[in-house]
Amino acid sequence: MIISFINQKGGTGKSTSAIHLVYWLKERGSVLLIDADAQNSSSIWAETLQIPFEVISDPEDLFDNLPNLANQYDFIVVDGPGGISEVSKSILSRSNIALVPCQPSGLDIRSSNKTLRFIRQAQELRQGLPKAFLYLNRATKGTILLRESQQVLAELDIPTLSSVIYQRQCLADAPGQNITAFQMSGAMADSSADEFDSLFREVFSDAGIEIKPSTQETKSSKPTKSRTQPKSKSRSKSSKSRTSKSKAS
Repeated sequence: MIISFINQKGGTGKSTSAIHLVYWLKERGSVLLIDADAQNSSSIWAETLQIPFEVISDPEDLFDNLPNLANQYDFIVVDGPGGISEVSKSILSRSNIALVPCQPSGLDIRSSNKTLRFIRQAQELRQGLPKAFLYLNRATKGTILLRESQQVLAELDIPTLSSVIYQRQCLADAPGQNITAFQMSGAMADSSADEFDSLFREVFSDAGIEIKPSTQETKSSKPTKSRTQPKSKSRSKSSKSRTSKSKAS
């Protein structure tokens, strides 16, 4: 399965979302990150997390290689480039799910129109694929702008997820600390981890895809937090699953 993060506007949080999805999925199967962005932010982050990745930014290479890689891994997560280009078209032509992060501002919402047009064109050619979802990212709670943005997105023909990722300092700090919100401690990190968990579960649910439980899942529904919590007497000793293999493109 190929899941991509697409938006023509840079700075919408594609890389942060992609890394958190890869980390969330790695406890549910084999996963590979594809960094298709010229900045290579997500691949640098993935390397510090010991997550398998490839850097592929050529549109022909993406079109040719994505199906083969999808046969080798349970999940492929593609961090798309800023701007709409042939790279984005190649990604959409191979993705099963396309996620469009959007900041709650008029400029960001308007700039997503071309992205949505490309998605609709791909869906017409591929009998409805990729399944596409918008979601609000880097939002501020309780603002009029957030409420108005939700109303505008609800009128679009691409569905908007109800889960929202809110702006927090812990997410800005995460790349520099070489970790994700799932690994951080503190109330703010817990909230961000919960939001990503809710977002990813909603994606698979709305796409009609059953996702198996995490290997370390607990009642708190934050799988990675269980590594720092005290073990209960009834639980067996869990093993840390770290995939260190990375593939050269």
